[in-house]
Amino acid sequence: ERFLLRCLVLGVVVFVVFCPQLAAEIEEEAENVASDLGFSEEVEINLVNIDVYVRDRKGAPVTDLTIEDFVVREDGEIREITNFTVVDDEVFRRVSETRELPAVKTEAVETGLAMAVRPTWVVLYVDQENLHPLDRTRILRRVREFVKESLIPPVQMMVVANEGSLKVKQAFTSDAREITGVIRGMGKYSGGWVDRESVRNDLIERMQDLKGEQSRGDGAAAKGNRQLFQEVVAYAREEAFTLNHSLGGLRQVVDMLAGIEGRKSIIYVSNGLPMTPGLGLMHEYASSFHDNSILAYRSRFEKQAQYRSLAAGASSQEVTFHTLDAGGLEVNIGGGADAAYGSDPTSSQIGSSNFQGSLRYLADRTGGIAVVNTNDVSGGLQRVRDDLYSYYSIGFPARGAGRDTIHKVEVEIPGRSGIDIRHRGRFVHKSLETTVQDQVVSALLVGVENNPMGIEIERQNPLPATGNLWTVPVQISVAMSQITLLPTGDELVGHVVLVAGARDDGGKQSSVQRKDHEIRVPADSDISQRRWTVDSRFLMEEGKYRIVVGILDQITRKASYATLNVKVP
Repeated sequence: ERFLLRCLVLGVVVFVVFCPQLAAEIEEEAENVASDLGFSEEVEINLVNIDVYVRDRKGAPVTDLTIEDFVVREDGEIREITNFTVVDDEVFRRVSETRELPAVKTEAVETGLAMAVRPTWVVLYVDQENLHPLDRTRILRRVREFVKESLIPPVQMMVVANEGSLKVKQAFTSDAREITGVIRGMGKYSGGWVDRESVRNDLIERMQDLKGEQSRGDGAAAKGNRQLFQEVVAYAREEAFTLNHSLGGLRQVVDMLAGIEGRKSIIYVSNGLPMTPGLGLMHEYASSFHDNSILAYRSRFEKQAQYRSLAAGASSQEVTFHTLDAGGLEVNIGGGADAAYGSDPTSSQIGSSNFQGSLRYLADRTGGIAVVNTNDVSGGLQRVRDDLYSYYSIGFPARGAGRDTIHKVEVEIPGRSGIDIRHRGRFVHKSLETTVQDQVVSALLVGVENNPMGIEIERQNPLPATGNLWTVPVQISVAMSQITLLPTGDELVGHVVLVAGARDDGGKQSSVQRKDHEIRVPADSDISQRRWTVDSRFLMEEGKYRIVVGILDQITRKASYATLNVKVP
């Protein structure tokens, strides 16, 4: 006899669209069952790690502070610092030589917990769709130099690119030669930036021509005004569509990193993203024709909420954005030198600030560094290197846990002037269910070796579906003896959460399916040699995939993960 539950997992890349309302209902049901079985909630105290970067007026690391110099607040209330580590180049040098993670200059209060140097994960994100090819050549040369000088264990780097979709160019590695080789090969792709810039410059030139016609009293000017008005709005709409796609790629990388333990950062390279799509052109039009009605469209295209959400999510997941502006000292948003009338300098400045503002915002809100408005990013990259290898790691016990709540954190150094303090401003108390889900997402990227429950995944032969799609049957099983079953009446009852996701070798990643299962078996059953089994079917295109499954025992709170690599067909 086998205790069999079936679930259907569908999608080429996105397997399941999961309903938040259903999730809430399932969680509520699970809580009610746990209550009926006589379990009560325990108050947990989690140790929160905050990396704090302290710099002097020249930007150099300040390394002479002690635990007594810092004050930490969680949601406005002071927390006791129980763990304190000063990390500098010497620490990382020792790590690189010994391949170990030593605790150096560490102070632990009462708990006796020592904070070692944690693994550091850096994603180099080259946004090819928002990067001018000429600027790319210059800035990636500096990035290669940075990698050669800075990439040492336990720091690992991955290279991803936005090339219409998110592409993983190089998996995480500490080998600088592999990273620089990949960067060197990224110079051939031509994204959409050049075309958008050409359209923008054409619109500005036409504005200047039309303004000249108006000055000569041409009667057709009014009709031309209306046409340009509509084209500027259409351009803003198209730019907004492109921006939504770009922000989606950044969110995807943040989600990938969510379940990885350690310090995490994204070095984002582009010519910037608009805070408000079309803003520079709107102001150019308003200035050229003294018509401010077009500025009413700013609120329609303003994307502050999306940036706020991205930054808040990254900060709460301990992901820092370092942003590099490839455009250099001057970002030309205005018309060309051969235009009959020069574009409005104020409008050009607004357009430039619109693109640089997003880079500043993401860095500022996540405790990172924005390198903008400079022709030489070497100095900014040195500051990024300082952040990787020189910081204070501070730990404090946070109140409350396991409810997926976001909390504000503040770090102060009272009585010390002339210094700059940076750190992430939020952290999240994750439920174990959410942690398992994050671990599955991250395991799709970096793999996983944590299977105490002995999950087994077995693929059956693929079957042709429609078009170029294949149905791939997959059987997931775990020994019943690994699942806690409690007596209730004449049955044994258990509750598990199953989480599954998949990713192809081109970097396309599925949404993650999460499903709660109740297991009921007769109380007199011998389960010592039996397995709980779930049959799933994946609808996939041809290619190579990694499937990751996580199972959480909701009673013992024990989690386990397994991976299966498949080729379709």
